[in-house]
Amino acid sequence: FGEASSTYEDCNASHHFDSIANLQGMANLFVTSGDFQAATALYENVISRKQNVHGEYSVATAKTINDYAVILAKNGRMDDALARYEKARATYEQALDGLPPSMSWLNHGESAAKCGFDMALINLNIASIKSKKGDVAGAILSYEIGVQGLRKYKEELELAGDEAGKNKNSSHMRHLVSALGRIGSLKLKQGDKNGALEAYAYLFKEVDSSESPVASRLEKAKAHIKCATIYRQSGERDDNKHAIIHLREALNMYTDLYGAKHKDTIAVATSLQQWMEEEHHHSTRS
Repeated sequence: FGEASSTYEDCNASHHFDSIANLQGMANLFVTSGDFQAATALYENVISRKQNVHGEYSVATAKTINDYAVILAKNGRMDDALARYEKARATYEQALDGLPPSMSWLNHGESAAKCGFDMALINLNIASIKSKKGDVAGAILSYEIGVQGLRKYKEELELAGDEAGKNKNSSHMRHLVSALGRIGSLKLKQGDKNGALEAYAYLFKEVDSSESPVASRLEKAKAHIKCATIYRQSGERDDNKHAIIHLREALNMYTDLYGAKHKDTIAVATSLQQWMEEEHHHSTRS
């Protein structure tokens, strides 16, 4: 790697597109080989050169800062990753300021809409780090901004007649369902049961029992269990009926996903049977 690095310097092509791409490739090789210190130095170099060639507030620069943030996060440097994600987001915002969604960026072949999708993912990554650091309110806000971005991207795809907009298996749909699930969980952590129920209600609308991928359907099944638990814990008779409805939905989904004899399906079925018996007992007494 050292020889290759000196060769790049000797070429005196520090601002050439190919040279920058090759340097970034080398940085990724250092990451793969476990030399994180060398990769960090190279990424800082690549970002600096991209700022000089493309401009400080360009999409190309934003994408590289984001790539660097991903590597930092994977290597446990959460504070540094968070700072880079926020820098990447700000760079995207500056680069796209005032441009219509359909504006095409000819120098890298991506639309502003696709860049909006990238920004949504950055917000989800920021949310994930904030959640790990214990900043629940900050995490929820970032997840909600990310969800707004994903919905906007979905609308733009549909307006453009792109079938991916409606495809439940598309990347943006999988991210949307997962983010709504995380919002629900974090709202529960805050003690905001109504906020959690609202997030799960949005999640239910986004998941189709036949078209959505298994991961999204499982997310929906788990959300039904969480809703059932919320209603069950209130102790109100009407809420207990809602709890049973949600648990029955969860049982149907687990049965479809895993079969009737799977341990998770059996656990849900057992709870549902118990709840229904208790409800019947209360009904006969009253």
